[in-house]
Amino acid sequence: MKTKTAILIFANSAPLDAKRKCIKNGKEFFNFQHRNLLELVKESELPYFWIDENRQVGEDFENRYLNAIQHIFDQGYQQVISIGNDTPGLKLNHILKASELLENNSMCFGPSKDGGFYLWGLRKEAFEKKSFLNFKWNTKDLLPEILSELIYNTIQFACIETLIDLDCNEDAFFLLQNKSIDFQLKYILLKIVRKSNNPSGLFQFIIETQLTSLYYNKGSPLSA
Repeated sequence: MKTKTAILIFANSAPLDAKRKCIKNGKEFFNFQHRNLLELVKESELPYFWIDENRQVGEDFENRYLNAIQHIFDQGYQQVISIGNDTPGLKLNHILKASELLENNSMCFGPSKDGGFYLWGLRKEAFEKKSFLNFKWNTKDLLPEILSELIYNTIQFACIETLIDLDCNEDAFFLLQNKSIDFQLKYILLKIVRKSNNPSGLFQFIIETQLTSLYYNKGSPLSA
């Protein structure tokens, strides 16, 4: 084994994630994310495991997720960097930074705005499935709870940049405020915004500031 670190992509298929999150035009978004993730992990040159709904084992999310992490450790790897498919801001530098941080920390996290995390790096000796089952998964309290427990037990950890997940249609509004996002992704997010029922002023702001740039960009796939 050339490396002690492997990447876990814990993500369902695009149709299933779009259905579960009830995101308008979600299938196109998750298909884009899947292609992007594959490019990222291949560029990292780290071995990776993509565990979707056909390979997940467990009666609920937390068991399926933690079982997937355990599966990679069982393959002989000493460190796992777990990522999902709903964070467009995830870049190669985040993965490489996590790998670097694991050299001197038992865990590292990429916090998400909703109180969870888009990236979790951990060493094998710091992972005990039973203890992590006790946290409030899929809630805004998840990461604060985990970090409090790590601090209480004097377990060394580090955090990288906080990013936004796409968990609902409204999140597309906030993602579009990032002017550096990929053009194709901007187009997909705008379609999510236009199909949503949110009448907020932010919708008008995005239409005025983002949609115009699409029409003036040569080669815009507006007929897609």
